[in-house]
Amino acid sequence: MASSSLRTVEEIFKDYNARRSALVRALTYDVDDFYSQCDPDKENLCLYGQPNEAWEVALPAEEVPSELPEPGLGINFARDGMNKKDWLSLVAVHSDCWLLSVAFYFGARLNRNERKCFFSMMNDLPTVFEVVTGQKPVKDKPTVESGSKS
Repeated sequence: MASSSLRTVEEIFKDYNARRSALVRALTYDVDDFYSQCDPDKENLCLYGQPNEAWEVALPAEEVPSELPEPGLGINFARDGMNKKDWLSLVAVHSDCWLLSVAFYFGARLNRNERKCFFSMMNDLPTVFEVVTGQKPVKDKPTVESGSKS
């Protein structure tokens, strides 16, 4: 889906959620297939989550700059040098970073209230890292105001 067609908070969130679902599936349900595709002898590979909920291990885009922000590069190189769970956790952290960068890319034209709504929608979901590591997201607790009002 081209960036010009993602205009509303709901459209951007739908894209975010679909890409997130794809990454979660790659790192959990399809983990053996994902692991085997990340051959350290291959070139710099990236894990992509697509807006149709498919995931893909592939080389980064060749055009510079790429249309979308690129995910973590070279996820395959550390695979055999780390404990499998630790490596999957590392890929999950990089996947969360990539999801946020794509979300910011699509949400660049959102106003303050739309961003607040969008961030709230994203925060209602566990991160890829939380899902992969089995961490339960902490329920909101009352926090001390830092003095700034949002």
